[in-house]
Amino acid sequence: MSNQLRGLARRVGAQLLRNPRVRGGGGEYPGGSFWSEGTQTGRNGFLFGELPPAPGQTRKALWWEPWWYIGYGGTALGIFLIYNAKPLEAFDIRYWANPRAAKELDVEMRMLDKLNERPDLKERLVAVCKDLNLVEEEAYDLVLMRNEYKVRLGLYTGRVPEELKSIYDELEAAE
Repeated sequence: MSNQLRGLARRVGAQLLRNPRVRGGGGEYPGGSFWSEGTQTGRNGFLFGELPPAPGQTRKALWWEPWWYIGYGGTALGIFLIYNAKPLEAFDIRYWANPRAAKELDVEMRMLDKLNERPDLKERLVAVCKDLNLVEEEAYDLVLMRNEYKVRLGLYTGRVPEELKSIYDELEAAE
């Protein structure tokens, strides 16, 4: 079977080489086949080949042009109005981040003060740091990172000791 296919392919290939007639396309295209040279006689030097109107005449707009002008103009007007009518808080980080940061800093400072006042909590936190392969100086960082994604994920999955959660609860407890 493969010898027959090989022979058929050889005959078809030889036939194609002997007959260099261009295949594809048809006579329905102006000027011959699809791949033949175009029928334009020359360039007139104007954009899209459109001649300017004679003096005293106006150019006739195509049906789609007014819709495009209305669309672009409306979009530009909408962007201008939205940008100028927005409240200041919408895009400026200072309006929403400063109060949050001040509140978080206040909570962290109270937690660190409480940690310095209670040596038993500090010893427990240092023990948790040793369990997590952290050095003793990173105990304060562990308090400041209590809302970080990795710490919360560790508490949720059990990779961080439960002792850390109880230390956080004691430090956040109201005085």
